[in-house]
Amino acid sequence: METAPELNRIAEALPRAGLAPRDCVALVRRAAGPAQDARPVIALKTSLRNQGIECEADELERVLLAHAVAESAPLVDSLNIHPPVKALIRREFERFRGPGGQLLAGTDPFAAAARICTLQRFPSGPMDWVVSGMPRSWFARIPPARMLPALSFIFREFGGIRPAFYMHVAHPPRNRSLILEKEVRRSYYRMARSLMLQPAIKGIMCASWFHDPAALEEYPHLAAMNEPYLKLGGRIVASLGPAPVESGFLKFNPARRERFERGELILKTTLAMWPRRAAIAWSEQHPELE
Repeated sequence: METAPELNRIAEALPRAGLAPRDCVALVRRAAGPAQDARPVIALKTSLRNQGIECEADELERVLLAHAVAESAPLVDSLNIHPPVKALIRREFERFRGPGGQLLAGTDPFAAAARICTLQRFPSGPMDWVVSGMPRSWFARIPPARMLPALSFIFREFGGIRPAFYMHVAHPPRNRSLILEKEVRRSYYRMARSLMLQPAIKGIMCASWFHDPAALEEYPHLAAMNEPYLKLGGRIVASLGPAPVESGFLKFNPARRERFERGELILKTTLAMWPRRAAIAWSEQHPELE
């Protein structure tokens, strides 16, 4: 296992604390799981501090991720994903070993990194995906007037509620290229080419405020993210209710927050789905995105 020099003191302390490499990987997997339970990592950090070992930032987290990388790296070549995605995974592995500060246990960036390092989340540019699907509980959130067309599209066109590539926006620094249309399209292209290698996957989906037509009308830079669902055979399926504040639409935007607090801005979590056949057909027409 390779770590940056500034992490050596943490790496050397873990065996003395009784943690073998497999124990470190288990902590990462737990943080990457559906419940994203980072409490054991936080407790370990407290224990190390009590022993006089400095780990105020994300040094411990990056050492744990390095153990997961050591286990996962030999498996990358065998993954059924588009080759450029494999290169992006390896690039992320290297980035997690470098200078840090943003991968604190209990935060979403650490949970996302844990999933990448355990090969459960796949970087494709400014966006990532995980293999997941639509929870059945979402049907109760679809407005009655949209229920029949939503059911028709989900089961006839998309092929069901799972498994699917569920899209997530990448964390910094990769998400900065969301403003570049070509990079967004290239990200979708990598997902679509990976669909070709996984016949059981039904397509690409996401439920987020940035698929709300009201958001697109107000923020035109979201056009490329919505293109597959508006122009390329996918569908903006239905609203699932008001977007929670923690979904991120107020981040780094004081003006948007002020409008939200005045009740002038209401964005809705909106389900968008792109069937595999349409996604693959589009990718075959755009080899320039390779």
